[in-house]
Amino acid sequence: MAQIKRIECQLEIKSSADKFFDAYKTKAQLMPKMANQVVRDVKLVEGSGWDSEGSVRQWYFVAGGKLINTNM
Repeated sequence: MAQIKRIECQLEIKSSADKFFDAYKTKAQLMPKMANQVVRDVKLVEGSGWDSEGSVRQWYFVAGGKLINTNM
């Protein structure tokens, strides 16, 4: 059964919103470099590629000084 989780944060990025969203959507492996204040690591758990339909990614976030991981 699918889980729905919401994580909300604000951070300053040095790129356009379109480029950032494209990286989030299709190149998630770059997110730790683009948003290292919040995203520590992203791993591809299931799927044939980062942008393939149905792929599962495991995200490692920092919130309140604690490391949080979640699958998306």
